[in-house]
Amino acid sequence: MSTDEIRAAVKQSIASIANLDVAEISDDASFKEELQLDSLTILEIAVDAEYKFQVKIPDDDLSNILTVGDTVRIIQQYLSAPATAAA
Repeated sequence: MSTDEIRAAVKQSIASIANLDVAEISDDASFKEELQLDSLTILEIAVDAEYKFQVKIPDDDLSNILTVGDTVRIIQQYLSAPATAAA
């Protein structure tokens, strides 16, 4: 999946979950300050991304997701990582 496809899917998820217009969501828009999303909404976006892209984002990385660009970067990181065996 290309970066543009991931970005478009992430923006669509944010728009749907937060009831925003996709055109209002820039790559560097801060979830909290610019988009005015609360922590629960940001978590819902992350969970939706995990489901949609079939990746598991560790809690440590969740705290680093502050923008659309951060979300895309982390999803790409886990999509390109080799699958690990279940413990």
